[in-house]
Amino acid sequence: MEFEIVQAFFMLGFVAMAAGTFWFFMERNDLKPELRTIATYAAVITFVASIMYYVMKDVVQFPGGSITAADVDATLPLRYIDWLITTPLLLVSFALVVAMAGPLKKGMVLKLIVADIVMIATGYLGEIGEPGSANNVIFFVISTLAWLYIVWVVFNVKLPGAEAHIQVAVRAMKWFVIAGWAIYPIGTATQEFIELGGGDASLAIGIAAIIYVIADVLNKVGFGLVAIRAAKISSGTMEKATQ
Repeated sequence: MEFEIVQAFFMLGFVAMAAGTFWFFMERNDLKPELRTIATYAAVITFVASIMYYVMKDVVQFPGGSITAADVDATLPLRYIDWLITTPLLLVSFALVVAMAGPLKKGMVLKLIVADIVMIATGYLGEIGEPGSANNVIFFVISTLAWLYIVWVVFNVKLPGAEAHIQVAVRAMKWFVIAGWAIYPIGTATQEFIELGGGDASLAIGIAAIIYVIADVLNKVGFGLVAIRAAKISSGTMEKATQ
C-alpha cells in the first residue's frame, strides 16, 4: 500500500485540531464568565490532540517520506496517550453542559472517568497483541463493555425542565458518545478482521489510521462546537431563534 494519503490525513488531523484550539479560545470572550470553562476545556482537548498529531505526522514523515506500515503502526502509543488525556476531558465537557441545567447527579463524573480510563487502557492492550489472540479478544471485549457502560450512564441523563438549547446540545453530545465513539472499536475490528482473513496487513493498518483521524476530528472538534454553541445561547451572544 502507498501511504501518501495516510500521511496527509495525519497532517489534516493536526491542522483541524490546531484550528479548533484557536477558534475555541477566541470564543471564550463571547461567554459569560461562569461558562468560559466550557470553551477552555474544548480548547485544551484540541490543543493536546494537535500536539500529538504534530508528533505523529513527523513519525509518518509527512510530507514526502518513504514509510512502511510499521511507521504508521508506531503512532499507536501516541494515539492512546492522546485518548487517555482527552476522552476524560470530553466527558467532563459533557458534564459541564449538563450542569447548565442544574446540579449533576452525585458521582456521575467519577464513574464516567473511571470507565473511560478502563476503556482506553484495555483498548490499547487489545491492540498490541497478536491478531486474533485470546488477550486481544479479552481486552477488546472489556474495552467495549466499558464504552457501553459510559453510553448507559450518558443516556440516562435526563433534563426535565431544561431550556431547549441545552437539551439539544446534550442530546447531540450523547450521540457523539454512542455513534462517534463507536468508530474506534469499528476501526480496530476492521484492522483485526482484515489481518485474520489473510488480507494485506499494510492496507488494514492504513485504513484504521484514516478512520481514527476522521473520528478524532469529528468527536473532539464537533463536541466542542456543540458545547460552545449551547454556552453562547445561554450567554445571550447567540439568538435562540438560530437553533
